[in-house]
Amino acid sequence: MRHFSKTLSSDFYEDLKQYIEDNRYEASDYGFQSTHEKSESAPFFKSNAQGIVFEEPEYVPLKSIKLTKASVPKELLDDICLPVKEPSFCESMLKIIDEKGLKDSAVYKKADIDRRLFSKMRSDLEYHPSKNTATRICLALELDIVQTELLLETAGYSLSLSDTSDLVVRYFIEHEIFDIISVNEAIDYFSGRLI
Repeated sequence: MRHFSKTLSSDFYEDLKQYIEDNRYEASDYGFQSTHEKSESAPFFKSNAQGIVFEEPEYVPLKSIKLTKASVPKELLDDICLPVKEPSFCESMLKIIDEKGLKDSAVYKKADIDRRLFSKMRSDLEYHPSKNTATRICLALELDIVQTELLLETAGYSLSLSDTSDLVVRYFIEHEIFDIISVNEAIDYFSGRLI
């Protein structure tokens, strides 16, 4: 893990600025276009005098399909699996803590979250943390970017490529810098939302 002083160098900020510019997604990246443009690459969008309209693909209304146990062939019934409940954020977090052999106190101190909040997360496995809390825990656990995205996903979050704060967090994780004070200092430099 690399540590930085409270004041990050200008070279560091230039590198981070370039990273944000190179990795930011804009609306145009998703196939949105002006009313005067036409593209074959966005099949569900079409342009008309009123602007861009979403063209819905044809579908069969779900209520028109009648399924009963008798109407489904037995060989298909054998292949149907009930969805398995995925572990919650807290369950996943605690598993990672155990696998890494970390102490709870080391994690909540490094994440700079309140001991009582962490205790609540440990006792209520269905507790749903805020995105900031979840991100701080990912940094405290020193997860790589894939592990971070997987853990955040268990709480319904992700690191957006169109949000400056999320891009800064992503940069720090990819460069194995897990210091929350440095992360927030860099986010503040770009006028983003602190975590």
